[in-house]
Amino acid sequence: MREGDWEGRQIFPAKWVHDSTHPSEEHLKLKDFYAPGWDIGYAYQWWVPEGNEGEFTAIGVWGQYLYVNPAKKIIIVKSSADPGFDTRDMETIAAFRAIVKLVSGPK
Repeated sequence: MREGDWEGRQIFPAKWVHDSTHPSEEHLKLKDFYAPGWDIGYAYQWWVPEGNEGEFTAIGVWGQYLYVNPAKKIIIVKSSADPGFDTRDMETIAAFRAIVKLVSGPK
């Protein structure tokens, strides 16, 4: 969330955090990877949705998510048992984005 810093202590190197949440190689920018509209990058176990928010997410089997939006200082955790989870990743990210918009209030 804070480029690897926790209360003034650097837990992870800031460069590692940046590199892990900004796919730089074309083969890591997975446009239409699973299906049309499934536009998400991948680096160091993080999925990075298309857009300019700087958000990233961990996606686990059966619909487990850890979503981080550093720009808005919001983390969302979703735990579920969804056998069709792979077909709903982008829908879930859209829901996270809607929650962020709702709780962030007007600009």
